[in-house]
Amino acid sequence: MFKSGSYSGNSRILLYTFLTMIGIAIFISFYSYYTQIAIFREKEMFKLDCIANAVSFKISGDDHNELMEKYPDRDNIDNLKTDSLYQMYHQMLAMTVEMKDISTQMYTLTYDSLNQNFIFGINSGQDPLWMERYEDSPQQLKDMYKSGGVLDNYSDKNGNWISAFHPIFNKKGETVAILQVDETMETFKTRAREQVWSGILIILVIIIVVGTLMFFSVRNILARQEKLSKDRLAIENMRKELVANVSHDLRTPLASIHGYIETLLMKKDSLDEERFDKYLRTTLRSTEKLRNLVDELFELSKLESRERKLQAESMSVADLIHDVMNNYKISAGEKNIDLLADVSPDLPQVHADIALIDRVLQNLIGNSIKFCNEGDKICVSAKKEGSKIRICVEDTGEGISKDELPYVFDRFHRGGTKKIGSGLGLAIVKGVLDLHHSEYDVNSTEGKGTAISFTLPICE
Repeated sequence: MFKSGSYSGNSRILLYTFLTMIGIAIFISFYSYYTQIAIFREKEMFKLDCIANAVSFKISGDDHNELMEKYPDRDNIDNLKTDSLYQMYHQMLAMTVEMKDISTQMYTLTYDSLNQNFIFGINSGQDPLWMERYEDSPQQLKDMYKSGGVLDNYSDKNGNWISAFHPIFNKKGETVAILQVDETMETFKTRAREQVWSGILIILVIIIVVGTLMFFSVRNILARQEKLSKDRLAIENMRKELVANVSHDLRTPLASIHGYIETLLMKKDSLDEERFDKYLRTTLRSTEKLRNLVDELFELSKLESRERKLQAESMSVADLIHDVMNNYKISAGEKNIDLLADVSPDLPQVHADIALIDRVLQNLIGNSIKFCNEGDKICVSAKKEGSKIRICVEDTGEGISKDELPYVFDRFHRGGTKKIGSGLGLAIVKGVLDLHHSEYDVNSTEGKGTAISFTLPICE
């Protein structure tokens, strides 16, 4: 149930993240498109305004009036075409159109106040527009005739335009005509899209890259959160299991201690010295079991919480093995178990925490003694393997079944037929060896014995 809910929630979050990224990409694309179109339009109108302003100053208003007076109607077009003054200004406009890559003609306009419309003058095209009337000229052109300006997206019978115009002055400073430069909206939009779409494509690529990184980042964060949730659940289950197991293991020695002390207090006057001494010794053994269990719990807790720091130093494996084995000779002799060592005295020293490796050897040898019967053997060996020393504790005891073998290092797991001990010994061994980054393994055959080995690095 937990897994299903978590997976469903994470899937929804990833879906919402994906849809949000698509929405952001669409919004940014449209916003960028219209923003860049507006910017491009301003740039294009500024360009037309600059051209109109520059060229209008090159045209003399007096020359323009002279041509208007000399050729007052379209019947004089043939003579106009051969006029040197007209040809000079016509060629200037034509060259400007070509150099500035303008898609339409450039022309002059004169305002007819009587008819309140404009008349075409000099133009850059091959066919003169001389004295043709501009019937549907925009009102803004009439209003700004003497000052000049720009016309943004206006229409006439020939289409949609953006334009810029500037007055042409005579020597007296009077406006006698205007010079106008046009760009069709169709041409403008084509040019604008060519530039804008390349910019939008770059933006989309950036959005896709950033969005992909965000998507995988969110997915990794959710995966980590899900793992943390599972870890917390596992820790909570382990805590409950620990409390249950510890309560069970503590109850037995505590009950024994309580029972014998209570008996000693109630019958202290009627107990003989032998029985009194027996009860005290039994109580002492129970307190030792309780102390050992508490010590193991504290040791395991430190190892699992990473509170126990490794204090590695150079040490002799041979000396440590012999010291630990001496401590177990009596307990092994009581069960008639042979405790043997196969360790070369000239083994190189290893780099390890002496106290922790001492604890590992104690737990392994003690564990072997528990599960060995009279006449069995325990052999502790140490051999060099490349840049490491492999230490092995091997016995001929009852062995471990295949079903139990994967769980031998679990906390509170009691293997074998006797089911004795706290079940923490091998868990502590695993914690210590993990802290040393040691390679360890277990080989066991039920009814024939068990061998547990681990490696330690040789000092350089």
